[in-house]
Amino acid sequence: MIRLPKNKKIIIILSALCCILMVVFTKYQRSRRPMDVILFMGQSNMSGANGDASAAPALTKGAGYEYRAVTDPADLYVLEEPFGVNEHREGALDDREILDRLGSLVTAFVNAYYEKTGTPVVAISASRGSSSLNGWLNKGLKEDAAARLGGAKEYMEMKHIPVRHIYMVWFQGEADANLKLTTEEYKEGMSTLVSYMEEQGVEQCFVIQIGQDVEDPDHGREIRAAQLEICEESRLCTLASELPAALNEADMKDQGRVHFTQKALNQIGTDAGSRAGAWVQALEETEKEE
Repeated sequence: MIRLPKNKKIIIILSALCCILMVVFTKYQRSRRPMDVILFMGQSNMSGANGDASAAPALTKGAGYEYRAVTDPADLYVLEEPFGVNEHREGALDDREILDRLGSLVTAFVNAYYEKTGTPVVAISASRGSSSLNGWLNKGLKEDAAARLGGAKEYMEMKHIPVRHIYMVWFQGEADANLKLTTEEYKEGMSTLVSYMEEQGVEQCFVIQIGQDVEDPDHGREIRAAQLEICEESRLCTLASELPAALNEADMKDQGRVHFTQKALNQIGTDAGSRAGAWVQALEETEKEE
């Protein structure tokens, strides 16, 4: 039997105690630090259909967590890519038969948002590939998003984690471009959806404008116009990024020219997160002045 010198035993015991204290302190910090809850909603480009988790940025320490509403609603996880990879609910927000979630814009968004606000994000996956506004409004998708948010709110209340704000990020519209929705039809549908989410506690919708088809620039023009107009007209919608329309190089999209690569998703996420964070900071400053 190996006998350690007394001083070495003391060092080992103290080291173990330090590790335990660090874990306890980290959990205590997380339980007391205010966080912003953000739903990431939309279709395939929000799901990360053409992403690459290995090319996503590293998460800024302390910037974000994921609430896994479907697979493990009893805990928070440090945010990692591919975000929401297994968060499918059969009959609702479920990508499994449509695409693989390979890497998203969420980590880039959270890093940029945190840099602006200093507030950690609890991110919730709530997207479905090929989803139209009609699907969101009439096929249980908005209800699933609301249920996921409700679960997160209950969890955070139970764990005594203060919620500062609740937001949604919306990146959708290609399906409705294919369906040839008019600007007014899209605006009407968006207004209904955002109003419903407001009833669930969402304070603002940050809109990422859809991209442009280089071969057919008119495709999706009505949807892009609608997204700009609703952000100008609605108190609940704010334009977070117009960048997708400018990312048309070969290394920015897949061969079908629909799904963005991870390189593009990183840029879109950073742009949207920075602008959303700046909007939130401006709101906070205004409220302080009042």
